[in-house]
Amino acid sequence: MNNKKINFIYSLLIVISSGSLANDIQHYPNEDRLPCKIFVEDKMPLFGDLHVHTTLSLDANTQGTLNTPDDAYRFAKGKPLFLQPYNQDGSSSRISKLKRPLDFAAVTDHAELLGEVRMCLDSESPKYNALICKAYRNFPKLSYFYMNAKASLGKSFNMCGESRSACLDVAQGPWQETIEAAENHYDRSENCLFTSFVGYEWTGAKYSGNNLHRNIIFENSNVPFQPISFYEAPVKEDLWKQLDGDCSDDCNYIVIPHNSNLSNGFMFEKPNQNELYVQSMKEPLIEIFQHKGSSECQLNSLDPLCNFEQLPYKDFRSKFRNDFSQAPKSSFARDALGEGMLVKNQTNINPFKFGFIGSTDTHLGTPGAVDEEVFQGHGGAGKSFRESIPDGLPDDIEFNPGGLAVVWSEENSRTAIFNALKRKEVYGTSGPRFLVRFFLGDNLDEDLCSQSTAISSSYKKGVPMGGTLNSNDISKATLFVSAKADQLMPDQFIEKIQVVKGVLREDQIITSVHDIQSQSSTDLNPETCEVVGTGVRSMCAVWSDPNFKQGDEAYYYVRVIANKSCRWSQSLCVQNPEYCKDQTEFEVPKFIQERAWTSPIWLEKTLDI
Repeated sequence: MNNKKINFIYSLLIVISSGSLANDIQHYPNEDRLPCKIFVEDKMPLFGDLHVHTTLSLDANTQGTLNTPDDAYRFAKGKPLFLQPYNQDGSSSRISKLKRPLDFAAVTDHAELLGEVRMCLDSESPKYNALICKAYRNFPKLSYFYMNAKASLGKSFNMCGESRSACLDVAQGPWQETIEAAENHYDRSENCLFTSFVGYEWTGAKYSGNNLHRNIIFENSNVPFQPISFYEAPVKEDLWKQLDGDCSDDCNYIVIPHNSNLSNGFMFEKPNQNELYVQSMKEPLIEIFQHKGSSECQLNSLDPLCNFEQLPYKDFRSKFRNDFSQAPKSSFARDALGEGMLVKNQTNINPFKFGFIGSTDTHLGTPGAVDEEVFQGHGGAGKSFRESIPDGLPDDIEFNPGGLAVVWSEENSRTAIFNALKRKEVYGTSGPRFLVRFFLGDNLDEDLCSQSTAISSSYKKGVPMGGTLNSNDISKATLFVSAKADQLMPDQFIEKIQVVKGVLREDQIITSVHDIQSQSSTDLNPETCEVVGTGVRSMCAVWSDPNFKQGDEAYYYVRVIANKSCRWSQSLCVQNPEYCKDQTEFEVPKFIQERAWTSPIWLEKTLDI
């Protein structure tokens, strides 16, 4: 397909997704299910986790995790799970349970090494006594590093045979378990209480330790015969092509990069000219926050709130080499948003036009376990506690409980949620269940915050988070934002609503952060973790950008900032001072300010087609 045709199709998709036509052409295919009895035209918030590992993943398994995909979905729906270390009967003194069930989730075990793990644990397997399998069972920590390192280099093991055929055959077992668990836990009744997605993780890497990991989420159970791993597809372009080749007409998927903060600047490399359009369609979202840190923005004196759950190393190797140099600016989402506009200025296509979600990346099979006060670890490159009850912090101190993905969806069904993910009407949180709305338009009413029909009016007169407006057609950029604190967190208050803007001026990206509403009336006693004072539980604002110019190429996203609260590590240290005596390797803050990040809204000039 030539560039003119690509640009035309891309432009048409922008027009469709940015206006009311997008709502008119929503397609709900027959999912072999009852219609949902709750359908909200102006959409409702659904909370989920699209990054979950279980015992099928090598890194989770070597750290002692026994929870299966079936267990993970039961946990997401509100059931308790035992955590390692386990007793001989499978019970444990450590039990985890969500305060509130999730609305949706996806188990995303690593495609790499699925078969190898199964071979090494199955005493009936002819490879059970292979040298690597003996090492796997007897030296799990060593195997964790060795086998992951080989996989990240694309190097196979002798027991897999030519083209890894033996390991690929055996991998069919765990892959089918993943599919069946998702199918069994999808609520197809009219109650529509829970949605499960089939998914997996492609654990890509560059130069071994630089993270290029991506989760693949499928719309339904019509999925490839086997998950495409880093072995079969060593670069993202190969991943997309092989997924397309193995997918039938009804096999829809999205690819979600995560942990760009650990990519050492390689996650957002510009694709070649022929892949610009493909990238923009295949990867509509990124995971901006999770267990292994924030990927929003590099440490920045002009924006001190970028200093939130920043890891002190730039890639996986650096952690174990005691290299604590700062991650480059190009590792972060904000820089990529600007880079995408620069590429569009040259090619008419923005390859980095993505929305934001959060998730956990749990390796204990505990999706949505994001509570700072009862954090029990996630095991992602952290502590495992296979053999003894932990006597100290439940995870490496620089990690955090992870975040949540939130979608604005008409109903809790696969198709409705998947459509929301594709159109980017989604946001991420650092854990709490903030309720955030964000619209942008030319003639939004200034009194929207007092209108009972504010949301329906905003849909008619503007676009929601994830949308695009033609900036030649508007005379001003007016933003409507509302935010509410988590209803089950009585000491959580909204301190400020910020708008982050990037605009293209004279071939440069100018970034600015605007406080459009703020109130700071609480304090925190870090020695007791008591919140002192009372703030506001919700904020709402209508803000017109005073620097807007007709024809601007720009993006806007909203950041909702809560009051100070104790970080999980400080809460545990207050209760158990002895836990933190030896935690001197990294300096971590005693308090955090929980937050939410909306997907951006873009302003784009009329494209020359």
